[in-house]
Amino acid sequence: MATYDEWRTARIEAEAKAAAAADAAGAQATVTPIGDGLWLVSVAGVSRGTVRRIVVQGRQRFEARLRHIDPGHGTRIGEYFELAKAVAALRAEVPRFVGRDPFKELTNYVSREQMRQRTERMRQQRRSGRYS
Repeated sequence: MATYDEWRTARIEAEAKAAAAADAAGAQATVTPIGDGLWLVSVAGVSRGTVRRIVVQGRQRFEARLRHIDPGHGTRIGEYFELAKAVAALRAEVPRFVGRDPFKELTNYVSREQMRQRTERMRQQRRSGRYS
């Protein structure tokens, strides 16, 4: 099992390689409608974010946001008058590391050896009582 830092650097490197491969291959962004006035933008099979249609003073605009569990809460990139420009902005944005890290719950950011020491310390504490 790797430590959190090793896992995170590997994940960031993998995402950077995927983005570079998509740019080298000239991969197009895939736009999937997921609701009325809401689109999911994916590049090379990885979701980048969402585009929402909003109306401001009677004019139609498109708001681009980076991916998030709730589509209305991602990091806002900007508002655009054309859907194509909003998709291009999401495609050009460097993907940020977003998501749950499994090491936080499993290891609390420590190595296996430190976990063994902690377990042994707790085991010895239990036996340090009066009747052990």
